[in-house]
Amino acid sequence: MKQVLSPKELAQAIGVSESSLKRWADDGLLRATRTAGGHRRIPIAEAIRFVRQSQATLVRPEILGLPDVEAVSGHLPARDDEADTLFGFLREGAAREARGLVMSMYLSGRSVADICDGPIREALQQLGELWRHDPQGIFIEHRATDICMQAVNQLRTILIVPDNGPVAVGGAPAGDPYIVPSLMTAAVLAAEGFQAINLGADTPAQTLRHAAEHHEARLVWLSATGVTDAETLRAFIEALADELAHLNASLVLGGRARNLAGPIDRTNVHIGASMAELVAFAKGLRLASGRTSTAPSNGQHR
Repeated sequence: MKQVLSPKELAQAIGVSESSLKRWADDGLLRATRTAGGHRRIPIAEAIRFVRQSQATLVRPEILGLPDVEAVSGHLPARDDEADTLFGFLREGAAREARGLVMSMYLSGRSVADICDGPIREALQQLGELWRHDPQGIFIEHRATDICMQAVNQLRTILIVPDNGPVAVGGAPAGDPYIVPSLMTAAVLAAEGFQAINLGADTPAQTLRHAAEHHEARLVWLSATGVTDAETLRAFIEALADELAHLNASLVLGGRARNLAGPIDRTNVHIGASMAELVAFAKGLRLASGRTSTAPSNGQHR
């Protein structure tokens, strides 16, 4: 992906005149730098921020390095139909359309947390039920999981995290094979300015503890989805929380199995039912740490 665009290139991408782009830059609506020769250059991240904020229509998304958007023609389904539309793409293995839909929702101004809490989670829940009445259900679910990973990773590539952003590490607990929930958590935290390090599925408690210590993380997330043994999960959470307390780090527990272990008597453990709750906690943590001076250029509503 190109790192910068000329006003002409961005004008072509959104179907406006180059003179309009230059006027918006002069008015401060679009941030542009200048080369030694005086030519305007617009960083890709700023172009994406402008598209999201202005609700501009991408007529040539490939110029911004987002060709998948063209697969859905930039037209979003009604909000009530987003999950069903995404489910349809995932069920049929329409990877480009699924990636394009997720990216189009983001470009329309939706937050990463909102996309994950809504269409992606609902579509995955529908996919998880296919095996009950479709002999190909498991194959379809596994293929869809890979496509979801592509879509979320594509979102992460356009999120700019400040160098001084706080660090968060996380993954799924030992014995939990689910990949996508932790990946979505990493994307949501990156959109909030965190340097998010995703350790993936089936992560031992000591691995999470070592990662938190190595990176001086203030936040550790645990996406518990595929675990079924309450006692084992409870012991895992309590042992990890005790280790993290010595590092002055908080443990945020989410996922479908988040309540399986029952109440956790640890002051540094916080249980959340949604990505929106994670965002609220992350923002509070940033405020408490005083690391709010540099915001990511993701066009997020803050």
